[in-house]
Amino acid sequence: LIMVPKFLNLEGNKILEAYAINEENIKNNLDIKFSKSDLLDKLNQKNLIKIIVEKSQTKNARKLCTNFLAETWSSYNFEFQKEFSNIQEIFLKNAKVLSTRYELYHLCLAELIYTNKKKKKDEFVHLLTKISITHENLFKTGLISLPDVFSFNRNYFTSNATTNSEKNQIESSELLGRKKFYNRNLVLKKFKKFKVNNQSIWSILTWSLYRFFPIITWFPQYKIRKHLKHDLVAGITVGVMLIAQGMAYAKLAGLSPEYGLYSSGLPLLIYPLFGTSRHLGIGPVALVSLLVSQVTLSTNSAGHDYSNHEKTCFALLIAFCVGIVQIFMGLIQIGFIINFISHPVIAGFTTAAAFVIILSQLQYILGYSVHRSHYPFMSLYNYFIFFQKFKWQPFLFGLINILFMQLIRLINQKFKMEIPGPIFCVFISILIAYTFKLNQFGISIQNNIPKGFPKIRGPVFNEFTKVAPTVLTISFINFLETIAISSKIGEIYGYKIVPDQELLGSGMTNLLGSFVSAFPMAGSFSRTAVLSQAGAKTQVAGIVTGMVIILTYLYLTPLFTFLPNVTLASIILVSVVNLIDYNEAVHLFRIRFLDFFAFMISLISTFMVGVEWGIVIAVIVSLVFVLWFSVKPPTCVLGRVPGTVVYRDVKWYYGCIKTPGGILLRMDAPLFFVNAAVLRKKIRQKEEEYENQNPVPIFYIILDCRGMTDIDSTGLQILSELGEKYNKQGVFLGFANVNDRVRKLMKSANLDNLIENTRYFSRIHDGVEAAIRWKNHHLKISKKLDISIIG
Repeated sequence: LIMVPKFLNLEGNKILEAYAINEENIKNNLDIKFSKSDLLDKLNQKNLIKIIVEKSQTKNARKLCTNFLAETWSSYNFEFQKEFSNIQEIFLKNAKVLSTRYELYHLCLAELIYTNKKKKKDEFVHLLTKISITHENLFKTGLISLPDVFSFNRNYFTSNATTNSEKNQIESSELLGRKKFYNRNLVLKKFKKFKVNNQSIWSILTWSLYRFFPIITWFPQYKIRKHLKHDLVAGITVGVMLIAQGMAYAKLAGLSPEYGLYSSGLPLLIYPLFGTSRHLGIGPVALVSLLVSQVTLSTNSAGHDYSNHEKTCFALLIAFCVGIVQIFMGLIQIGFIINFISHPVIAGFTTAAAFVIILSQLQYILGYSVHRSHYPFMSLYNYFIFFQKFKWQPFLFGLINILFMQLIRLINQKFKMEIPGPIFCVFISILIAYTFKLNQFGISIQNNIPKGFPKIRGPVFNEFTKVAPTVLTISFINFLETIAISSKIGEIYGYKIVPDQELLGSGMTNLLGSFVSAFPMAGSFSRTAVLSQAGAKTQVAGIVTGMVIILTYLYLTPLFTFLPNVTLASIILVSVVNLIDYNEAVHLFRIRFLDFFAFMISLISTFMVGVEWGIVIAVIVSLVFVLWFSVKPPTCVLGRVPGTVVYRDVKWYYGCIKTPGGILLRMDAPLFFVNAAVLRKKIRQKEEEYENQNPVPIFYIILDCRGMTDIDSTGLQILSELGEKYNKQGVFLGFANVNDRVRKLMKSANLDNLIENTRYFSRIHDGVEAAIRWKNHHLKISKKLDISIIG
């Protein structure tokens, strides 16, 4: 309703035109006639609809008026969306304020509903409930369903009206010219209940477009004068940087350099259609290229190396399958799986992968190659054995390249500049190699790099079983890297990332990219940082980067004929050094040894047995830790802080008073089949400790359920057994701080038959006082029984 007057103010003249056509029909059904000037005055008021309805005598008149307004709004819905999009940016900036107001508004509604329920005013209760649901749907939907906001469909409501109160609410909704908002996650289910018509099909199509193509939400609002300059500068900067990186990562993946350019051109035009990150630099990355090389640089069944054509087929097949897997993961919304992998495990794996990448490039730096083993530590051993083959020329040239790029990095940091060090290094190396014919001194060069668009080709599935493990590994790593980078940059700039949509965007980029000779891609830390620092505003910067690469392989590839391989290896070494996170290892060792242990297990396993098995072991380590903390949940005995009614862990809070006669125990974990027996064991253990230390027998046990967020049937069974046991022993068993979900489950399991309703407390102190009163009551009864027996 707040948006209606703004829309009417903007479209007042158009409504007047429509009014002139329908003037006679409206006037014949209204008591008080409107003139055009009167209506124009009313259009500037917030209660326009209310005035029209109040001045209508009959139901037909009200319907005529509301239909007239609804049709007018629907006709000019596009203009409304255009105007509303201008305030969308302000809405997002004030999201926290709006969220707070939303919560306060719902609290007020809940209080009104509760008050009217007490007064038995069902009419108001139904209306307030409907308002609450509508407001909640509006807030959740936001700007996603704008085409449906003011469209008018009376059948949507009347088909579901079952009671008089609901019909009254529906009539009120009709008077407001309002249609119920759609929740995008449930829209397909809701439409199954209604008769399918053109409007419902259009709504489904609109929802699908907004759901799967985020570009629709931002590209129409793109401000050319404000953003285009920044996006062009940032896109060209990263594009120049990606020329060198792309070719280097193609060599790392065991492919020809041109495939690095193919993977950095057309695919970068695909991601902005589906992705939600404005600054993500997608393309070839070191870790994914390394995983591809595990297949392309392996040997066939006869022990021979694969040909260049076979390597290319493997790489494109991997990209195609990675795309399919990621799209499937995005559609079934499997983004939550990232929560099962701890940060120390990921950091250890990434650090080990950086060492493996460095090993793969030593052949270009040292000037000799060795037998490539599947186990990285064996490759390192082979380099030591054959060190006599060392050549100083490529080593010196590579060292100069590394020092040159480090010098440019220092200049950038000191003077706040964005000089693309790798591309400068590439062109200077080409100039030196061409001038002094370095290929005659033991420094290998690229030779001929083809020019023009890549050939369109489909995947070849002749050896799918060979690439399947690598596909799953890359899909997982790709997801981790892309979500980690985009989420971090989104937090910095204050916009939200949708993980499942990012999976879809990355999947479509890999899937469609595989048809234009692109090997697997992911989000890059370095290029995302450069995009951000260079001032990129939207995904248009990524499109500009892709165009720069396309122009490069269309016209500039002959320039790279004399590019030394050692230069590309130097670029890779400089890039992957940032992946070695030794500071994280020191930090983990200082704060928690268990996390440091997980880091080292992940690092050592990856370096010893290879990248594929390393990630498997890393995942297993994470899951073992999850199970460990589930089986060994933190429990503590509580004591009262002196002078208060607050209860804390007696181990952490010095001077807490243990209340005599009972045990106060807290378990900070959900109670389910893995740890249910642990609770029973802990209670028995604390009972034995109490009996050995205190002369007063136990007469109460109170469980603090603050950390018990959930409970399953096994946990309920354990609580039932405890209740039955302590009822027989005459011990008071109580529960404090039980949340609503757990309380309902306890009630559904008939736990109230064993434990009275009066034994559930909102504070631990209330439970202690109730236990003492219960004990005093039983003592009085036993005294009366003794007196009666004596008498």
